[in-house]
Amino acid sequence: MGTVAGIESPPASAPLAVITYNLWQGRAQHELPSLVQAHDPDVLCVQEARASALPHRLGGMRLAVATSRNRLGVALYVRSDRLDIEESRTVQLTTSRHDRLVGGTDHRLAATRVRDSATGRGLVLGSFHATPFTDSNAARRRQVDDAHAALKQLGSGAPSIMAGDYNHPILLSMLRHHLGRQGFTMARTAGSTYRKEGNIMRGKFDVASVLGFEVTEAMTLPQGGSDHLPVLFRMRYAG
Repeated sequence: MGTVAGIESPPASAPLAVITYNLWQGRAQHELPSLVQAHDPDVLCVQEARASALPHRLGGMRLAVATSRNRLGVALYVRSDRLDIEESRTVQLTTSRHDRLVGGTDHRLAATRVRDSATGRGLVLGSFHATPFTDSNAARRRQVDDAHAALKQLGSGAPSIMAGDYNHPILLSMLRHHLGRQGFTMARTAGSTYRKEGNIMRGKFDVASVLGFEVTEAMTLPQGGSDHLPVLFRMRYAG
């Protein structure tokens, strides 16, 4: 660290590790403690969780926020010794056709604003689960737009990371260009993040959109009990 006029300045770069994992209707929920222990993330985003059974602690991580009105929850954990929680909320996004028919899926974003003690910076984090294939890609992009607007409202001007199941593996380039027009960068793996026995569908379902960060790595982790693979992103502050 350097100093300016006797004031200690934050480090120019302090890498962040973010994992996102769709738990496939809670089937892989028991894997979370070992996943955290093995990879030591700063942020963990989960989707399709049994929210009532989520632990408040996972090793050195704390549950920042989880949806409660969904049949399958969306939740976000942060590393306790680095990220101080300032405000958390769940957010209702544009209601899709699937949500109207099935019900109980009106909150698809769990978000929190934190203070990064490693840098002194504020940032906004989101765990996101878009509507499934019964809806159009346009409907999913509207939900992404809603989610980004909510993150900006939670932390105006702050760097942000939103990771999760975007359910947009087909024509993913359209989503990437859409994000780019809004100033966001897409973080995605080289290979598919979805593998289900007997299902030929492949694609990069699990991605992240970032603002104010440079992504240095995006990789799938070994498959467990879910039809999605856990995905690990490493990134650093831009500038």
